[in-house]
Amino acid sequence: MRNYLKIMKPFDVVIIILLVLISFVPLSIFSVIQAKHDGDDVVAVISQNGTVIKEINLSEHTGNNQFLIKGKGNQYNIMEVDGDRIRIKEDNSPDQVGVKMGWKSKPGETIVCLPHKLFVELKSENIDQFNDDVIIISH
Repeated sequence: MRNYLKIMKPFDVVIIILLVLISFVPLSIFSVIQAKHDGDDVVAVISQNGTVIKEINLSEHTGNNQFLIKGKGNQYNIMEVDGDRIRIKEDNSPDQVGVKMGWKSKPGETIVCLPHKLFVELKSENIDQFNDDVIIISH
């Protein structure tokens, strides 16, 4: 231990403390962003091959539902929605990555099953999405 103290310079300690403090910056940024979306409705958008199959408002969902999504050939995914969270309960892909991803309930989270080209994205549906100052011009 004393050998390490002989090697270190006083400025090294300052750099180490500064780096430790900087390492908490991403956590604080993500916490602020998450706090902005706490009051918004969370919608799960389920798509396969880039086509939206189903949208589920998780904020208003109650109970437990399961449904089947079929893919090419014998591919299938069993989705489970329990209250305000969603997951892939079962599928027949070889690696089971989608199943291992578990429950998702926060905006920005995703579930992906690449062999079946299934993508579940949780989006925040902000009621006041547009500001009053914004003017939308259509051609």
